[in-house]
Amino acid sequence: MIEHRNGILIAVALVVGVPAITLLATLHQMFGTGGDGPIRASAVQAPPAPAPAAKPAPQAPAAASPASPAAAAPAAATPAGAATPAAAAPVPGRSAQDFSASRPAWEGYLQGADPALGKQLAASGKPAAGVQACVACHGQAGITPTGGIFPNLAGLTPEYIAKQLADFRQGTRKQALMNTVAQGLSEQEIGQLAAYYGSLAGPLLHVGETGGEAARKLDQIGDGARALPACANCHGLRGLGEGPLLPRLAGQSKEYFADQINAFRNGSRQNDDVGVMRAFAQRLTDSEVEALGQYYAGSR
Repeated sequence: MIEHRNGILIAVALVVGVPAITLLATLHQMFGTGGDGPIRASAVQAPPAPAPAAKPAPQAPAAASPASPAAAAPAAATPAGAATPAAAAPVPGRSAQDFSASRPAWEGYLQGADPALGKQLAASGKPAAGVQACVACHGQAGITPTGGIFPNLAGLTPEYIAKQLADFRQGTRKQALMNTVAQGLSEQEIGQLAAYYGSLAGPLLHVGETGGEAARKLDQIGDGARALPACANCHGLRGLGEGPLLPRLAGQSKEYFADQINAFRNGSRQNDDVGVMRAFAQRLTDSEVEALGQYYAGSR
């Protein structure tokens, strides 16, 4: 009977004692040595006081001139024991600017850009700076009449055009003719051209009527086995554009499309965001590049 009673007492002690000890330890952690609970004022250490400035050595009193009011006026006495005021030390930490997203320089080119001035520049160029008229390659209304490797600029956004011209100007996108043209343009002129071409409507066409099923599948579905997302995810369904920096593919010639895919493949074009187009281009076959070029070119 006694043993049974002792067992009950031990069980009760364990049931009550263990949680009580845990609670006491938790309270000690919160209110004693730190933790996630309230912080006691006595636990916060005040910064060390700055060292007192050295007192200048006493100097012999100079002969006071009766005509000098400064000499006659008594010096302001500093109360005994008063601390000499010291400049406040800078407090380390962060400012609001540390969390501000950086903005690309080309965004400033578009501020207040006049499309009418861009149209004039596109038609006449800047012969003195080696900049030929844009219409010579890109057509009177931003649509290249002969196709080939010259892109249509009509239908692209001002942001995309400004970024590409800025990349050509800085050399982060390389093409001999366009590098020369962009380097002959001022930042203001880049903004004007981008505003002008960005205001033009793209060509009338019927995308997706050529290129076959393989191109349609890559555009709308992609190929998960090769880690190829649908082209429409970034460029819009049937390449009609998606967002200011994701260019419209619809209406570009198949020659220009293939030329740019190959440039991404061989690394001669490297101004894609974190290298995504370079990676995707490597996974496309030559026949798929040709089929996609025909698919996006459409029929006018």
